[in-house]
Amino acid sequence: MQQVFSNLIGNALKFTEADGRVTVRAEALPDHVRVSVADTGRGLTAEERERVFDRFWQADKARKGGTGLGLFIVKAIVTAHGGEATVESEPGKGATFSFTLPKAP
Repeated sequence: MQQVFSNLIGNALKFTEADGRVTVRAEALPDHVRVSVADTGRGLTAEERERVFDRFWQADKARKGGTGLGLFIVKAIVTAHGGEATVESEPGKGATFSFTLPKAP
């Protein structure tokens, strides 16, 4: 899970301006836990949201320092733990990446 947090928070920081904000939240629900990382960055188009968890895909290829694997790895780890990774975003309104994990019995 450390890798999941590192990738989500790292991406949020990378795509948020210096005067922006990154917020991490956790919420206990009846059968699972939901964690979200929200930023005030540039946001994503509908097409970008569809591809954001794809292997080697990058929303901003002009930015240096990425391989396009971070969010793919997030989804793989979360799925392997029985959870789900999602994104909500609109251009110009930032992005919120969330994942859910089932509670231990």
